Amino acid sequence: MAIQLGCVTRPWNSFTWEEFLAGTAGAGYECIGTTRHAGEWIVADEVPLEVIKRRRAEVEEAGLTPSTCWGGFPLDAGPEAAEEGLRKTIDAITAFGAPYLLHCGTARGPNADLFYETMAECCDYAEDQGVMLTLKPHGGITCTGADLVYALERIDHDNFGIYYDAGNIMHYKGLDPVNELLVVADYVVGMCIKDSLGELEGVNILPGTGVVDFEGVFEVLLDAGFDGPLVVECLGGETLDEVNENAAKTREFLEGLIG
Repeated sequence: MAIQLGCVTRPWNSFTWEEFLAGTAGAGYECIGTTRHAGEWIVADEVPLEVIKRRRAEVEEAGLTPSTCWGGFPLDAGPEAAEEGLRKTIDAITAFGAPYLLHCGTARGPNADLFYETMAECCDYAEDQGVMLTLKPHGGITCTGADLVYALERIDHDNFGIYYDAGNIMHYKGLDPVNELLVVADYVVGMCIKDSLGELEGVNILPGTGVVDFEGVFEVLLDAGFDGPLVVECLGGETLDEVNENAAKTREFLEGLIG
Protein backbone atom coordinates (compact mmCIF):
# COMPACT_ATOMS: atom_id res chain seq x y z
CA MET A 1 0.00 0.00 0.00
CA ALA A 2 1.37 3.40 -0.99
CA ILE A 3 1.20 6.41 1.34
CA GLN A 4 -2.05 8.31 0.79
CA LEU A 5 -2.57 11.98 1.56
CA GLY A 6 -5.90 13.20 2.86
CA CYS A 7 -7.71 15.80 4.94
CA VAL A 8 -10.04 15.58 7.91
CA THR A 9 -13.27 17.56 8.02
CA ARG A 10 -12.08 19.64 11.00
CA PRO A 11 -10.47 22.60 9.14
CA TRP A 12 -13.74 23.07 7.18
CA ASN A 13 -15.99 23.11 10.28
CA SER A 14 -17.20 26.62 9.45
CA PHE A 15 -18.08 25.57 5.92
CA THR A 16 -20.26 22.95 4.28
CA TRP A 17 -19.58 19.26 3.71
CA GLU A 18 -19.60 19.97 -0.02
CA GLU A 19 -17.02 22.73 0.41
CA PHE A 20 -14.84 20.32 2.41
CA LEU A 21 -14.93 17.75 -0.39
CA ALA A 22 -14.29 20.34 -3.09
CA GLY A 23 -11.45 21.94 -1.12
CA THR A 24 -9.77 18.62 -0.39
CA ALA A 25 -10.02 17.41 -3.97
CA GLY A 26 -9.00 20.79 -5.37
CA ALA A 27 -5.89 20.83 -3.19
CA GLY A 28 -4.76 17.54 -4.71
CA TYR A 29 -5.51 15.02 -1.96
CA GLU A 30 -6.60 11.42 -2.46
CA CYS A 31 -8.60 10.52 0.63
CA ILE A 32 -10.54 11.94 3.56
CA GLY A 33 -11.03 11.44 7.28
CA THR A 34 -14.20 12.22 9.20
CA THR A 35 -15.00 13.40 12.70
CA ARG A 36 -17.67 15.86 13.85
CA HIS A 37 -18.47 18.52 11.28
CA ALA A 38 -20.28 21.64 12.49
CA GLY A 39 -21.07 19.77 15.69
CA GLU A 40 -22.51 16.62 14.10
CA TRP A 41 -20.90 13.30 13.29
CA ILE A 42 -20.41 12.57 9.60
CA VAL A 43 -20.16 8.82 10.27
CA ALA A 44 -21.39 7.24 13.50
CA ASP A 45 -23.82 4.60 14.71
CA GLU A 46 -26.52 7.25 15.27
CA VAL A 47 -26.28 8.49 11.66
CA PRO A 48 -28.88 6.76 9.44
CA LEU A 49 -27.40 4.16 7.11
CA GLU A 50 -28.85 5.83 4.03
CA VAL A 51 -27.12 9.10 5.00
CA ILE A 52 -23.79 7.32 5.45
CA LYS A 53 -24.12 5.62 2.07
CA ARG A 54 -25.05 8.93 0.41
CA ARG A 55 -22.01 10.60 1.93
CA ARG A 56 -19.82 7.76 0.72
CA ALA A 57 -21.14 8.29 -2.80
CA GLU A 58 -20.47 12.02 -2.53
CA VAL A 59 -16.88 11.34 -1.48
CA GLU A 60 -16.37 9.08 -4.47
CA GLU A 61 -18.05 11.55 -6.83
CA ALA A 62 -15.49 14.14 -5.69
CA GLY A 63 -12.70 11.80 -6.81
CA LEU A 64 -11.72 10.93 -3.23
CA THR A 65 -11.76 7.77 -1.11
CA PRO A 66 -12.87 7.25 2.51
CA SER A 67 -9.87 6.54 4.73
CA THR A 68 -10.28 7.16 8.44
CA CYS A 69 -13.24 7.78 10.73
CA TRP A 70 -13.03 9.05 14.30
CA GLY A 71 -15.27 6.84 16.42
CA GLY A 72 -16.11 5.97 20.00
CA PHE A 73 -18.23 3.83 22.29
CA PRO A 74 -19.75 4.24 25.78
CA LEU A 75 -17.63 3.36 28.79
CA ASP A 76 -20.03 4.23 31.60
CA ALA A 77 -22.74 1.59 31.08
CA GLY A 78 -20.78 -1.63 31.46
CA PRO A 79 -19.00 -4.14 29.18
CA GLU A 80 -22.03 -5.22 27.15
CA ALA A 81 -22.98 -1.67 26.21
CA ALA A 82 -19.36 -0.83 25.40
CA GLU A 83 -18.96 -3.79 23.06
CA GLU A 84 -22.32 -3.21 21.42
CA GLY A 85 -21.45 0.45 20.90
CA LEU A 86 -18.10 -0.32 19.31
CA ARG A 87 -19.59 -2.94 17.02
CA LYS A 88 -22.24 -0.46 15.85
CA THR A 89 -19.53 2.12 15.18
CA ILE A 90 -17.59 -0.47 13.17
CA ASP A 91 -20.74 -1.22 11.16
CA ALA A 92 -21.21 2.48 10.35
CA ILE A 93 -17.60 2.84 9.23
CA THR A 94 -17.90 -0.31 7.13
CA ALA A 95 -20.91 1.19 5.36
CA PHE A 96 -18.89 4.34 4.65
CA GLY A 97 -16.07 2.24 3.18
CA ALA A 98 -13.27 3.52 5.42
CA PRO A 99 -10.55 1.01 6.41
CA TYR A 100 -9.58 2.72 9.70
CA LEU A 101 -11.49 3.48 12.90
CA LEU A 102 -9.55 6.07 14.89
CA HIS A 103 -10.11 6.32 18.65
CA CYS A 104 -8.66 8.95 20.97
CA GLY A 105 -8.65 6.78 24.10
CA THR A 106 -10.05 7.86 27.44
CA ALA A 107 -9.06 9.50 30.71
CA ARG A 108 -6.87 7.70 33.18
CA GLY A 109 -8.98 5.96 35.82
CA PRO A 110 -11.56 3.20 36.20
CA ASN A 111 -12.73 3.24 32.57
CA ALA A 112 -9.28 2.56 31.13
CA ASP A 113 -9.42 -1.20 31.66
CA LEU A 114 -12.82 -1.42 30.00
CA PHE A 115 -11.50 0.58 27.05
CA TYR A 116 -8.61 -1.85 26.44
CA GLU A 117 -10.81 -4.90 26.98
CA THR A 118 -13.49 -3.69 24.59
CA MET A 119 -11.03 -2.82 21.86
CA ALA A 120 -9.38 -6.23 22.21
CA GLU A 121 -12.75 -8.02 22.16
CA CYS A 122 -13.79 -6.29 18.92
CA CYS A 123 -10.57 -6.63 16.91
CA ASP A 124 -11.69 -9.86 15.23
CA TYR A 125 -15.12 -8.44 14.39
CA ALA A 126 -13.56 -5.31 12.91
CA GLU A 127 -11.08 -7.36 10.90
CA ASP A 128 -13.92 -9.40 9.42
CA GLN A 129 -15.50 -6.11 8.28
CA GLY A 130 -12.25 -4.85 6.75
CA VAL A 131 -11.75 -2.14 9.40
CA MET A 132 -8.59 -1.72 11.48
CA LEU A 133 -8.95 -0.35 15.02
CA THR A 134 -6.43 2.35 15.86
CA LEU A 135 -5.53 4.66 18.73
CA LYS A 136 -3.88 8.05 18.61
CA PRO A 137 -2.14 10.32 21.16
CA HIS A 138 -4.76 12.54 22.74
CA GLY A 139 -3.95 13.02 26.40
CA GLY A 140 -5.36 10.75 29.10
CA ILE A 141 -4.12 7.20 28.56
CA THR A 142 -2.29 8.16 25.36
CA CYS A 143 0.08 10.98 26.36
CA THR A 144 3.40 9.23 25.69
CA GLY A 145 5.09 6.63 23.57
CA ALA A 146 5.13 4.35 26.63
CA ASP A 147 1.34 4.75 26.93
CA LEU A 148 0.96 3.64 23.31
CA VAL A 149 3.23 0.64 23.89
CA TYR A 150 1.09 -0.31 26.89
CA ALA A 151 -2.05 -0.13 24.73
CA LEU A 152 -0.41 -2.38 22.14
CA GLU A 153 0.42 -4.89 24.86
CA ARG A 154 -3.04 -4.82 26.42
CA ILE A 155 -4.97 -5.10 23.15
CA ASP A 156 -2.43 -7.49 21.56
CA HIS A 157 -3.97 -8.03 18.14
CA ASP A 158 -2.70 -7.68 14.58
CA ASN A 159 -5.82 -5.67 13.71
CA PHE A 160 -4.92 -2.91 16.15
CA GLY A 161 -2.38 -0.20 15.39
CA ILE A 162 -1.20 3.28 16.32
CA TYR A 163 -2.36 6.38 14.44
CA TYR A 164 0.41 8.79 15.38
CA ASP A 165 -0.20 12.46 16.10
CA ALA A 166 3.04 14.38 16.62
CA GLY A 167 1.22 17.62 17.37
CA ASN A 168 -0.71 16.07 20.25
CA ILE A 169 2.44 14.54 21.74
CA MET A 170 3.80 18.07 21.97
CA HIS A 171 0.50 19.73 22.90
CA TYR A 172 -0.55 17.62 25.88
CA LYS A 173 2.78 17.04 27.64
CA GLY A 174 5.40 19.08 25.80
CA LEU A 175 7.25 15.90 24.80
CA ASP A 176 9.51 15.41 21.80
CA PRO A 177 7.41 13.69 19.11
CA VAL A 178 10.49 12.08 17.57
CA ASN A 179 11.62 10.46 20.81
CA GLU A 180 8.11 9.23 21.65
CA LEU A 181 7.72 7.80 18.14
CA LEU A 182 10.87 5.69 18.34
CA VAL A 183 9.27 3.06 20.59
CA VAL A 184 6.12 2.59 18.47
CA ALA A 185 7.22 3.37 14.90
CA ASP A 186 6.90 -0.26 13.80
CA TYR A 187 3.21 -0.22 14.79
CA VAL A 188 2.17 3.09 13.23
CA VAL A 189 -0.45 2.47 10.53
CA GLY A 190 -1.53 6.08 9.94
CA MET A 191 -0.75 9.62 11.02
CA CYS A 192 -2.73 12.76 11.81
CA ILE A 193 -0.88 15.79 10.51
CA LYS A 194 -1.00 18.52 13.12
CA ASP A 195 1.61 21.04 14.27
CA SER A 196 1.81 22.75 17.66
CA LEU A 197 3.06 25.99 19.16
CA GLY A 198 4.13 24.16 22.34
CA GLU A 199 2.70 22.49 25.41
CA LEU A 200 -0.98 23.47 25.83
CA GLU A 201 -0.53 26.07 23.08
CA GLY A 202 -2.32 26.31 19.75
CA VAL A 203 -2.57 23.49 17.20
CA ASN A 204 -4.85 25.15 14.65
CA ILE A 205 -1.91 26.33 12.56
CA LEU A 206 -0.34 25.60 9.21
CA PRO A 207 1.77 22.42 9.48
CA GLY A 208 5.45 23.24 9.33
CA THR A 209 5.09 26.60 11.08
CA GLY A 210 5.14 25.31 14.67
CA VAL A 211 7.67 23.46 16.81
CA VAL A 212 7.07 19.87 15.66
CA ASP A 213 10.15 18.38 13.99
CA PHE A 214 8.35 16.86 11.02
CA GLU A 215 11.60 16.00 9.24
CA GLY A 216 12.69 13.96 12.25
CA VAL A 217 9.28 12.33 12.58
CA PHE A 218 9.21 11.26 8.95
CA GLU A 219 12.78 10.02 9.03
CA VAL A 220 11.77 7.60 11.80
CA LEU A 221 8.48 6.64 10.11
CA LEU A 222 9.97 5.97 6.70
CA ASP A 223 12.88 4.02 8.18
CA ALA A 224 10.26 1.81 9.83
CA GLY A 225 8.61 1.16 6.45
CA PHE A 226 5.51 3.28 7.02
CA ASP A 227 3.03 3.15 4.13
CA GLY A 228 -0.31 4.26 5.57
CA PRO A 229 -2.54 7.33 5.27
CA LEU A 230 -1.47 10.83 6.28
CA VAL A 231 -4.59 12.83 7.10
CA VAL A 232 -4.31 16.55 7.76
CA GLU A 233 -6.30 17.43 10.89
CA CYS A 234 -5.43 21.13 11.36
CA LEU A 235 -4.57 23.80 8.80
CA GLY A 236 -5.23 27.25 10.21
CA GLY A 237 -6.98 29.89 8.12
CA GLU A 238 -10.21 31.79 8.66
CA THR A 239 -11.85 32.08 5.26
CA LEU A 240 -12.64 29.26 2.87
CA ASP A 241 -9.99 30.50 0.45
CA GLU A 242 -7.38 30.54 3.24
CA VAL A 243 -8.21 27.01 4.36
CA ASN A 244 -8.11 25.69 0.79
CA GLU A 245 -4.82 27.49 0.13
CA ASN A 246 -3.32 26.07 3.33
CA ALA A 247 -4.50 22.61 2.31
CA ALA A 248 -2.57 22.89 -0.96
CA LYS A 249 0.52 24.22 0.83
CA THR A 250 0.39 21.33 3.29
CA ARG A 251 0.11 18.75 0.52
CA GLU A 252 3.25 20.18 -1.04
CA PHE A 253 4.95 20.19 2.39
CA LEU A 254 4.08 16.52 2.94
CA GLU A 255 5.15 15.49 -0.55
CA GLY A 256 8.53 17.03 0.19
CA LEU A 257 8.82 15.03 3.40
CA ILE A 258 7.91 11.67 1.91
CA GLY A 259 9.88 12.15 -1.31
